[in-house]
Amino acid sequence: MDAKNTAAGSYGKVLAGLLAIIVYIILTNLPTPANLPPQGQKALAFMVAVVIVWVFEVIPIGISAALFLMIMDILKVFPMKDAMANFATTTLFFILSAFIIAITFINTGLGNRVSLMVSAIFGQKTDRVLLSFMLPTAIISSVLADIPTAVIFSSIAYPLLQKNGCLPGKSNFGKALMLGIPIAAAIGGIATPAGSGLNIMSISLLKNTAGVEINFLQWALIGFPMAILLTLAAWYIVLKFYPPEFDHVRGLEDIAKARQDLGPLTVNEKKFIAIFSVTLVLWFTQPWNHIDPSVVAIITASSFFLPGVKLATWDDVKGKLSWDVLLLLGTANSLAMAIWQLKGAAWLANTVLGGLAGVGLLIVLFAVTAFGIFSHLIIPVGGAVVAVAIPVLAVLAKNTGINPALLVIPIAYTASCVFLLPLDPIPLTTYHYKYWKFWDMMKPGFLISLVWLVLMVIFMYIGQGVGIIR
Repeated sequence: MDAKNTAAGSYGKVLAGLLAIIVYIILTNLPTPANLPPQGQKALAFMVAVVIVWVFEVIPIGISAALFLMIMDILKVFPMKDAMANFATTTLFFILSAFIIAITFINTGLGNRVSLMVSAIFGQKTDRVLLSFMLPTAIISSVLADIPTAVIFSSIAYPLLQKNGCLPGKSNFGKALMLGIPIAAAIGGIATPAGSGLNIMSISLLKNTAGVEINFLQWALIGFPMAILLTLAAWYIVLKFYPPEFDHVRGLEDIAKARQDLGPLTVNEKKFIAIFSVTLVLWFTQPWNHIDPSVVAIITASSFFLPGVKLATWDDVKGKLSWDVLLLLGTANSLAMAIWQLKGAAWLANTVLGGLAGVGLLIVLFAVTAFGIFSHLIIPVGGAVVAVAIPVLAVLAKNTGINPALLVIPIAYTASCVFLLPLDPIPLTTYHYKYWKFWDMMKPGFLISLVWLVLMVIFMYIGQGVGIIR
């Protein structure tokens, strides 16, 4: 059976690869529409082919991302020097640094300590234990990479589920907990720019395509309260779909004992706290210190390797870095800028979204946010969603006289709404425990997505009204 499944999977990937090639050939040989330069047509066709390859993972995403940079030049879609210039941006180095910070957070033992401290803060009842895992996951994920955060909390949740006899695939509490953790991590990732590489990528694209800058504090003033409300809503929705089969959780005393056994903070934990505290201060005071968050992140990550600090070694870190994510986001950014610079985004905006011109702001916000959320059913890769949508929305904003940030930021936030088709790495962090299947996340995920849609529109409307977005 496994051999048959493997063969079927390989056959499907070959078909998807052929489909990508055929689609590119067809789209590039169609009559060029008015107001669309031939190079813009090629860039849009190439992006469609890339999305097909990424969605079906014809070859590993990291390899395909690097390969597409070369193919862009071979097919004369975009010159190599320009593609590479748009690939190796400060965004890429911010994401690299964020991964190093998260890895060091775990390696010092501080990640384990913090997760043990908060895993039972709301009591022993099953609903409170779920909240004790979800809310701290979201908060920590707001300033550290979301995937490592989900990994830390799920590793503590799993023994707890075993202690309570929660069988994979059968236990509602196990399902709720192993769904709740990655959901909370994804939601928490929108709270600040540091929470997800997609956030920094979106801020960079907004600046490059529309000339509008969003600082760390502006983003957090909208993102953080929205993330908290979304996490609470997600907690309630997950409980309603999967009510726990028992009332009180056993084994929390084991967590308390493990916490006591840790003893006082180690020297390395204190070093990390000191360095990262300075990092947070510099990030949140960006409107006054005018230091790019990427610069702060790079300096922070580099400081971990200094003699006398020695919180990280390159041999340890390099094997834990998510190189595929780095390559994907870098290539997605390069493709987005190609579409923008070759006027493909302008044509797409006028053709697809031209009807929104003259419509009220609330309706525009609703339409854009809904697109950001439900596009995951077609493009379940957040980086691709951002790359496709932001250049187009920057043009739409210019044509309608709307502040570009009002249209781009909802896409940036909703790029992390990965619950409708859980193929993103964040939900998959707990999938291997076998407590849930894809359909199990899609059911509560649909309602969570609707709440996300409503809250996003409200927060953006209020944000521009009180001057956070200007």
